[in-house]
Amino acid sequence: MKNIIIFGYGFEGVQTWLKLEKEGEYHLLGFADNSLVKQGRIAFGKPVKSLDDLEALKQQVSFSVVIASQKWMTIKEQLEARKIEIYGIIINSKLQKYEEAACFDKLDCSKPVFLYAGDIADEIHLANDTLYGLSITKMDAKHIYHDITWKYPLPDESIYAYQAEDVLEHIEIGEVLPALNEIHRILKKGSVLRICLPDYNSPHLSRVSLKDNTGKILYDPTGGGELGLFGVGNGGHVWFPTYPLVRDLLEKSNFKEVDFICYHTAKGELVRKKFDYTNGYVNRVSDREDDREIYSILVDCRK
Repeated sequence: MKNIIIFGYGFEGVQTWLKLEKEGEYHLLGFADNSLVKQGRIAFGKPVKSLDDLEALKQQVSFSVVIASQKWMTIKEQLEARKIEIYGIIINSKLQKYEEAACFDKLDCSKPVFLYAGDIADEIHLANDTLYGLSITKMDAKHIYHDITWKYPLPDESIYAYQAEDVLEHIEIGEVLPALNEIHRILKKGSVLRICLPDYNSPHLSRVSLKDNTGKILYDPTGGGELGLFGVGNGGHVWFPTYPLVRDLLEKSNFKEVDFICYHTAKGELVRKKFDYTNGYVNRVSDREDDREIYSILVDCRK
């Protein structure tokens, strides 16, 4: 049986052990926590340990840590600094095995590395061995756990290409510009950020969206989430991109070379250029002329 410590004595930590206990593959050496109030108290018949306790314990017995805390990134860094083995991290109530997961530390930036904002859901991106998704729900061989509003623990000019497909509309508009500039920082000179966004000047999205008496869009039910008194929550579209709005954001960004490939005018007329998938495959806009209705903005931003 594998000896484990659950780091994080709270609801998530207790639920984690109750699940692992049923599997019969793990032996619990105890819980650990950074809270001074919890340290030394008894949980599951054993004292709750501190980081110092874990460092002393590793001299006596072999064990691995399962992190069950929302502050897992800080705890991960603390454990790594003390060379304490991490077995896995609980993300969205699921155990993600640490050694099997991609992370920024494992990226070999001396070779071409491509980043994709969000969960990868198509075979084309999954088949690209040099591309990694940035997810707030997954941590596995193809996904690095990362919120795009966070800073990247990467050096300047280290990434060959970046793609954000139907993601930026899910973060508050005030966070979009800092996110764009942070992507600009990590991109190599001459590299491209390809952005795909829903286009609320398109006839389709204009038609399905809820509006107020002035015609202002309040909510797109096809974009997920729920509309409340203070706006859209629970993962839906929190702002509603149009060509002028996206253009103004990009003009304020550090990207100086911006090419709008596809968008609708205020009158709902489609403007579209020929393009290829060199800068990233997109599901919503085809590189061939067809009869599919388009309701996306596609733009390439070169550093």
